Amino acid sequence: MNSIYHELDFNTTCIDTQHIRKDFVASYLIEDNGRAAFIDTGCYLSVPSLLATLDAKNISRESVDYILLTHIHLDHAGGAGELIKHLPNAMVYVHEYGYKHLIDPSKLRAGVVQVYGELFFKQFLGDLIPISKQRIIIAKDSDEITLGKRILRFIDTPGHARHHVCIWDEKSRGIFSGDTLGVSYRELDTSQGKLIFPPTTPIQFDPEVWKKTINQLMSLKPKYAYLTHFNRIDFNQNSANMLIEHINGFVNIANTLKTQPNRVKAIKKALLNYLLALRKQGVTLDKQQIKLFKGDLEICSQGLNVWLERQN
Repeated sequence: MNSIYHELDFNTTCIDTQHIRKDFVASYLIEDNGRAAFIDTGCYLSVPSLLATLDAKNISRESVDYILLTHIHLDHAGGAGELIKHLPNAMVYVHEYGYKHLIDPSKLRAGVVQVYGELFFKQFLGDLIPISKQRIIIAKDSDEITLGKRILRFIDTPGHARHHVCIWDEKSRGIFSGDTLGVSYRELDTSQGKLIFPPTTPIQFDPEVWKKTINQLMSLKPKYAYLTHFNRIDFNQNSANMLIEHINGFVNIANTLKTQPNRVKAIKKALLNYLLALRKQGVTLDKQQIKLFKGDLEICSQGLNVWLERQN
C-alpha cells in the first residue's frame, strides 16, 4: 500500500490510514531526537500504510518507542496488534478499560460482526490481532512519557467513551484528541470556518460528562486539536463552544424523537436535516457530501438510541 501523509510542523505527520475512504481516519507519527511514536493506528488493513510512511521518511522500525491509543474503537486501535509485530521496541499505551480488550479482542470483533456482519468486518477492518500483556501499559490520568526530549501527557477524557484518553503535547500546544474534540471533515471547510460535530458512537455516549471533559481540556488553552477524523485543526474556545452546541443539538433531537416507532431511522434523518441547516454558517452539502455523512449519522443515531434506552 502506498503511503499518503500530510507533513505538519513540530515533527508531526498526519497519515491517511486509507480506511474506507480518503481523508477519513488519521494516524499521527511524532518524531523527536531520533525517536518516534504512533498515535492511533487505523484498522488492521491500515498497517501497511503506516509502515510505508516509516520507510518513506527513513525512520527505522526499531526507533518507534510507542503506540498510543486514544481509545479502542476499531477505526482508532484495530491495527495495534498487527502494527506492534513490526516494531520490536514499541510499547502500547491504552486506557485501563481498554487493556483487556487488546489482550483478547474477541468481544470487540463479535460486537462489530453482530452489528455490521462478517463481510463488513473482513472487507473494511480485516482482522484483530491480540497483543501480549507484556507489551501493554495502562495510561492513567496525568501520566507522562518522554519521546526523545518531548513530554506527552495522558488525560482521562470520558464522554465519547469511558475508555478514552487524550494526549497533551506541550511542544505544539496540541491535543491528540481521538474523538473527544469531535470530527471535522476537510471537504466541509469554508471561508467561514470548520464544521465540528460529535460522533455519538455506541455504547458509552454521555453528553453531560463529555461537556465537562471538553471544558476541562480547554483549561490547557490549546492551539490545535489533532483529530483522528480528520487532520489537525486550530482549536479554541469558539471551537469548543461549537462542539458543545452540537452535543446539545443531537441530544435534543434524540429526546424529541424518543417515542417514534423506528426512532433510529427518525433520528438519522433529523441529524442530517440538522447538519443541512448549518448552511447558514457557510456550509453547503452536495449530494456526495450528504452520502458521506450517512455512515457516520447511522452510527451517531445508534449511539443516541442506546443513550435513550439507558435513560429509561
